Amino acid sequence: MTAIVDAFATAAARAGVHVTAPQLLLLVLAVPFLFLGRGGMRAARVATTCRAVAATALVLVLAGAHLERAHPQAGSCVVAAIDVSASVGGAAATRARAFLGRLAPALGERDVLGSVAFATRARVLAHPAGERRPVDDLIPAAASETTGVEAGETDLAAALTTAATLCPDDKQAALLLFTDGNETTGSVLAEATLTEPRLPTFPIVPAPVTLPAAGIRRLLAPALAPEHSLLPLEAVVENWAPMPTRTVLEIFANGERLTSETIDLAPGVSVVGVPYHLRDTGQYLLEARLALPAGAPQPPGTARAALAVTRPLQILVVSEHTTPVVATALAEHGMHVELIAPPAFTTRAPRLDAYHLVVLDDVGRGAFTDPALAALAAWVARGGALVATGGEHLFGDPRWIGSALERVLPVELQAQTPEPQEREPIALYLVVDRSNSMGYSSTEAMLRNGEKMEYAKRAALAVLDQLGPSDLVGAIAFDSLPTELGPLRPVRESRGALAAKIQQLQYGGGTDFKDALDIARRHLIESGRRVRHIILLTDGDTNRGAEDHVELIAALARAEVTVTTIRIGSDTVNLDLLDAISRATGGEFHHVEQVQALPQLMIRDTQRLMSNVPERTDRPTRVADPGAMLAGIAADELPPVAHFAITRAKPAAEVRLYVENGERRDPVLATWQYELGRVAVLPLDFQGGAAVWAAWNGFGTLWTQLARWAAPLGLASDRRLEAQRLRDGTVVRLETVADDPGPYTLRFPSGTEAPLRRTGRRTFSTVVPSLRAGLQSVLLLGRDPSLPQQIDLMVPASADSGREFRSRGPNRRLLEQLALVTGGAVDPEPSAVLAARPGVTRERTPLAPVLVPLALALLLLDIALRRRRAL
Repeated sequence: MTAIVDAFATAAARAGVHVTAPQLLLLVLAVPFLFLGRGGMRAARVATTCRAVAATALVLVLAGAHLERAHPQAGSCVVAAIDVSASVGGAAATRARAFLGRLAPALGERDVLGSVAFATRARVLAHPAGERRPVDDLIPAAASETTGVEAGETDLAAALTTAATLCPDDKQAALLLFTDGNETTGSVLAEATLTEPRLPTFPIVPAPVTLPAAGIRRLLAPALAPEHSLLPLEAVVENWAPMPTRTVLEIFANGERLTSETIDLAPGVSVVGVPYHLRDTGQYLLEARLALPAGAPQPPGTARAALAVTRPLQILVVSEHTTPVVATALAEHGMHVELIAPPAFTTRAPRLDAYHLVVLDDVGRGAFTDPALAALAAWVARGGALVATGGEHLFGDPRWIGSALERVLPVELQAQTPEPQEREPIALYLVVDRSNSMGYSSTEAMLRNGEKMEYAKRAALAVLDQLGPSDLVGAIAFDSLPTELGPLRPVRESRGALAAKIQQLQYGGGTDFKDALDIARRHLIESGRRVRHIILLTDGDTNRGAEDHVELIAALARAEVTVTTIRIGSDTVNLDLLDAISRATGGEFHHVEQVQALPQLMIRDTQRLMSNVPERTDRPTRVADPGAMLAGIAADELPPVAHFAITRAKPAAEVRLYVENGERRDPVLATWQYELGRVAVLPLDFQGGAAVWAAWNGFGTLWTQLARWAAPLGLASDRRLEAQRLRDGTVVRLETVADDPGPYTLRFPSGTEAPLRRTGRRTFSTVVPSLRAGLQSVLLLGRDPSLPQQIDLMVPASADSGREFRSRGPNRRLLEQLALVTGGAVDPEPSAVLAARPGVTRERTPLAPVLVPLALALLLLDIALRRRRAL
């Protein structure tokens, strides 16, 4: 009988029901006797069942039935710590809102609930309190509520230590940790081990679908970049989804958006190139952000990089030509080019630190002194850049052998006798528009008044420089009437006088080029030369109709006078007429909207005219080792090579382009690193035997990319200033290009001065305790003659080590270890958080108030059913 009683008691306890007098439960055994002798009528069976249930309820009341719940003696203290770092975004807050909504109804009268938001730091959102507040009051719903925690890091230990101080000593504490476990600073396991008393921690991981599908890990940018150059920005991004994800990559500079690009990210890590032209010098804080479609969890944070935009590339071109094509190509691409003759290099050699790059353009040895060449070699060794180009005049001159220049070059020089460059002299007329419209400004082309005329004069002078002494040249300027600037005469006799007349041209008057073309035609026929050519440069309408030019066009064609017509401006007036003149005479037609391209265009036309000289057989140019200087240039685009200087690559040289010469590969472009500097060699004379290269459309691109590859990041006087937020203060770092012992001091707008301590060969740093975010101008002080210098400094608003962006999903292993150390559990049910631990009482709830009314009701129902049956 005792066994039966114990079995009843155990079953009741498992159901949460306890009794004070278990022996009275034996009365339940009499309940089955109530069913004996009852008929099979349905009403009788129902009445008997009511009587049996009522009897069972009365037995439970007599046995002292009650409910028991284990509960801390003074109640529970639950603190919800919600991760708001960049890697988790709003996913932790979403999970916390759902979980706390289930936990709150289960709290007892003596239980308290509070919350903390954390990332780089922790901040109390709601102190634990007994009053029942709305769940939304515990959740960091707005960005303003997380101010001060800085989303760039995740410090789980800060969340634990902050929560541990909030609970009263007499309450049972529990920490709900809503996080992905992506710990980037601190050690939560070490902190949990040291915390006394132990704080049971229950990590709750956000659902994977609520976490961002992609993130940006790093922004790659050079420390310094010259103004007007193409900035090679690259963003390292990662797609955690198993399928391609469409995102928008945005780049900002000092808070202003530079560019926005939609990209489809493949799963895994990708490097996205976002080249951009920065046009103004100064210090920039570059920021990259990803954005997913509306409604999707947004990617974590912002990747940053500091950049100093310096002056445009400063290039010194040393050439015996008045207008070398290399200098023209570099200047057209935004570089600052200074042109000097070889004798002037001796005075420039001690001051080469003012230049990024020196170009030696087909120069002979005679004008260079040994000390000047030694200074050039020492400058390259310190980090300067040198490009040597030309034919046998440079590379075949035996006097260069054994010089300081030869030691710097990546090729071995060989004495060569220059091949004769004889060709049939040509006869050329320049017909230049000087009408009033040549002086108009243009907002579309960003030209001021008179600049079109200046570029036209510069182009005409560049053509003069291409001609040989035996060529015939003449020039006519026209407005409504033609004016002969110089008759058709040999260049050796007329170059100086004609150049002076061209430089004196002024704009004014109408536009009529028919008579000017006819005068040029007659003089060219009288010259007796086989190659007769006219370059017509105009920007406006003509006073005549197209039909007025039919006979003149036919006469030019019969006389085999070729005409290249160049139309300046964005409008389309007379395009058909000018095109008809060129097509009928065998010339070329060009519609030029950017007037800056005029000099190079006219040089190319002249080189094309003169390129009929028989030289060595054309050989295809081969690509051996492409690099940054050949980016975007296909091998089949490269012009052939007919005439070049023969050199031999040194063992450490990199041959980029070559021509096959029997079993040899003769360099056409060779490069190498000479100590800290870069050197390139192109043994081609672009104004002689390799004139076809100057006429090639990719000539400017090749030289621009070669110059940017060779040039150092900055000049000796360039500096970069960078600010990086820490948890406590801001690190300000100065980087110099030259080896400089310092010292340096920063003076902030507030008047505060901070000495910079040397932390590297070219790096100086200081920590400023309190520095406001945003752009501010600071004064750099030091011993250098270029100082003091005013420099802009962009201070980021938050700390960011970059580790926050390297998350690869929730770190469940760390969270499981934390739960094990503290006695908690990962992803618990609310009841498990409130469950009693050692040092508890049991709350007893009697069941009599429920069971007695239930028994009385059933007995009344039984009586009613029996009376009804008796009737």
